[in-house]
Parts: sequence; structure tokens; C-alpha cells
Amino acid sequence: MYCLFWSFCIFHSKAQIIGPQVNENVELMSILARLAGYPEYNMDMAGQYITDIDLHFKNTFEHPAVIYMKDLRKQHGISYDAVMSMALHVKEKEGKFFLIEEEINMLREQWDKVDKNKFLNLLADFYKESRFHDFFKAHQEFYQKGIQAYEDKVSKYIDENWFESFYGNVLNEKFSIIIGFCNGGANYGVSRHIKGEQKEVFALVAYFVNNNENKPLYVKEDLLTLVHEFNHSFINYLLDESRYPNHVKALESSGSYLLESSMWAMSQQAYGEWKSMISESLVRAAVICYMLDKNYKPEDVRKELLYNMQRNFRWMPELVGLLRKYERKQKKYGNFENFYPQIIDFFVNYAEKENKRLSNVK
Repeated sequence: MYCLFWSFCIFHSKAQIIGPQVNENVELMSILARLAGYPEYNMDMAGQYITDIDLHFKNTFEHPAVIYMKDLRKQHGISYDAVMSMALHVKEKEGKFFLIEEEINMLREQWDKVDKNKFLNLLADFYKESRFHDFFKAHQEFYQKGIQAYEDKVSKYIDENWFESFYGNVLNEKFSIIIGFCNGGANYGVSRHIKGEQKEVFALVAYFVNNNENKPLYVKEDLLTLVHEFNHSFINYLLDESRYPNHVKALESSGSYLLESSMWAMSQQAYGEWKSMISESLVRAAVICYMLDKNYKPEDVRKELLYNMQRNFRWMPELVGLLRKYERKQKKYGNFENFYPQIIDFFVNYAEKENKRLSNVK
């Protein structure tokens, strides 16, 4: 399978972001998840495209690949970004699907205990029997319109050099934007590192239309979502237990407590594990730093802070303050990774103080 796409390249002296584009594997996995009943892939926000999907694939609901996807969600928690992670870790050759060979395995851990050979064989059969590639080719004009709209309204406004400046790392990764046309309002960050090649970081962004006109409904404010997804690649890996076991050990108790005390709100947002909650907190705080560095209006910054606090990221004002301290003293720390012990101390102290308040009530 070749991935037919159009891309618009944005070049600056330091960083480089390539995008937006359409990816056949992303459409394949998202549509398969839709057929398997995944709510996050059944938001029905893409107008006529959703109608076309339901018509073309109406006879595939009982396909073994669809049934297996249902089992994977129940048994292994395959959902949300884990679906997109697999989409960008497979390749097709002569009708068969294979996992890419990586320098470091970056496939989401939910897939670790899955019989991946069985899954890939079923995926190949679904791809053939459903005539998926014919469906994908037939929608090239539709994809092109979505890509152009995202470029015009969103991606051309991003300052990609901010990431290198903020995190203190030279960007050796290749950054790409992929529109998930069947992903509803969801956005995901996925990385991979194909053996012998440059590490790739992907922002998989939502697609939605104005139902009255069936046109892409992007606005410049969607830029912050793009910044959010790219931030994940600089933050999530710092809680990878195989690479930073001391980080995980130091944060596990306080992170678990904060998740437990926020469980209802976090579960509603699909953050059911303390590491994802901590990383998400940092990503959201970094977005607010981007807003401050780019001189967003004070009322917009305040609105973003309140938005996060309403979702029980109640430590957001203090966490943003900590990251602003890091920005002021970046020469001392060098990069974000070197500052991470301060972040650990922040969450440990926050959890201790809050737990003490509860103990005093008892």
C-alpha cells in the first residue's frame, strides 16, 4: 500500500514541521475502530464522509478483524491513541501487513500482550475484502480540501522554533501533521523511530465540518490543539519506565494519589493512569507557556487556565508558574529534562499538602 498524500512544508532556520497530510493507515485503523463500535471513532463529525464510510463498509461488521478489535478493547484497553499508534507502526507490502522495525519500540504499551501476527493477518484480509484502497483513492479530492483548509486556517501560524527554544533541545525529529478524517473531534500525539531513519513525531488532528455546507470548520484557535499534540513528544517519554525508572519511582505514590482524588474527572477524559495524567498536566501547562510567550491576550490565557481547572487539573496555575520559572532559569538547567526533578518535587509536595488537608478534616 502506498500512502498517497499532499503536503505543505513549512521551513525555518531551526525546526521543521511537515503537514498537513492524509495517511491511508490512519484512515484504515480509524474506520476499523468505528466499525468495532469505539465511541471515540463514532463522533460523526465529518459530514458526507461518514455517510460514505457507512455505505461502503456496511457489509463488514461481522468481519473477523472487526470482531477482534472489539475483543482488543475489552481485554487490552486498545482505544483512543493506541489505535493511532498501531496505524503508524504498520506498513503494507503485496497485500500483507508488517510492523515497522524501530530503533526503540514506540508502539503504545497496550499492544504489548496482543497477538500482533494474528491482528496483522486479519487487518490484511479486511483491507482486501473491504476494497479499502478503492475507497481511499475515491476520496482524494475530499482529502485535498480538508488539507488545504487546515493549512490556510491553522498550521501556517505555528511557531515551530518555540519548541526548541522552550525545551532546550535541538530538534532532530521530523514533525508531521496528519488529519484523521474519521477521528471526530479527537486529537492524538504519536511517535515512531524507524530503524536507520530520523525519529518522527506526529500530531494527528481532528476533522469536522459545517453540516449546513459540508465544509471543513477550522479556525485559527485550533492552533493551540496542534501545539498541545506536539508538546507530548517532549514530555511523555520522561515517564517511560525503561528509560527513566527513577522518575517513575519518585512520582508513583503522589501521582497515584492525585489520580485517585481526581478519578471521576480524569476517567471522563480517558486519563485512567497516573503517568498519562502527569504528562497531560505538563502538556497543558506548556500550551499556556506558549500562549504567554506569543503574547496572547490576558483574558485568553485566563480562560485557558480556567478550562483546565474545571477539568480537575486543579494544580494548573502553580504548575504554569513552575514552568515559567524554568523558562527564566533555562541557562542554569540547560533543558527540560534536567529540570524534571523540580517537576517531581512539585507533584510530590502538592499531593502531600492536599493529603494533609484531608487528614485534618478526618
